[in-house]
Amino acid sequence: MGKRVSSKHKRMAAPDWVFIWRRPKASIGRQMAATLIVAGAFAIFLTFIHIRVASPVPWASQRAAVIQVTADAVGGALTLRAREGGPFPSRFAPAEWVGASALEQAALDGARWRPPAYVPMLRELPDERAPRLGLAAKGEATLPKLRPGPLAVAPAVQLRLAPRLYPLSGITVAAMPRELPPFADPVDAALTAAPWRFLVRLNAAGNVLDCVSLAGGDDLGLAPLEVWLRHVSFNPAPDAPSRWMAVGVGFTNQPADGPDAH
Repeated sequence: MGKRVSSKHKRMAAPDWVFIWRRPKASIGRQMAATLIVAGAFAIFLTFIHIRVASPVPWASQRAAVIQVTADAVGGALTLRAREGGPFPSRFAPAEWVGASALEQAALDGARWRPPAYVPMLRELPDERAPRLGLAAKGEATLPKLRPGPLAVAPAVQLRLAPRLYPLSGITVAAMPRELPPFADPVDAALTAAPWRFLVRLNAAGNVLDCVSLAGGDDLGLAPLEVWLRHVSFNPAPDAPSRWMAVGVGFTNQPADGPDAH
């Protein structure tokens, strides 16, 4: 067996490129000096540096104001004023005004402007002749051409204009009445061209108590529409003795006879 070499001798004889992992023993004085320097620096920072913690800013509380309108004359006036002052449904639109077309025609007559006459330009049609068909081969049978039979013409259905309701505010499409009373008065072009909108007050049974026109004016068709609207039955609401809603009236073609006639 060879002679055993101690670890201390191995460290002393190790070359320079070998890293010494064990730190050499330091004197107690150096350790105390380093400790005093670090403690003094910490005391200085603790004395002169002040950290201010600001109090949190309270969040604004979410609040809302609710105005309860009673079912009386004052409440109805306030409701009508709120709807007329709001953007929908009673906002005045110049294009929907009945006198807008007459005012536009008066402006055109005052300017003496007439639209130019439309003169269509004629163009020669291309010469597209049908291709010539070849003759069938001798002895080869060909199928005859099918002649279309007479088409059954459906009988003409007589139509007439009838009023229809659509919701504006305070009622949904599903809650609109399915059955409407018949409109006995004649329907002309002036009646169908006007934008009819009404503010309606109902009782608990769904019957119409009050009917106020939002379009305004003294048109001839206003009175028949108000009489017809008072005969419309809406869905009952036992919990609401009085309720307001806004509806519009339009006109569509309906069969004059049959089960779908109104």
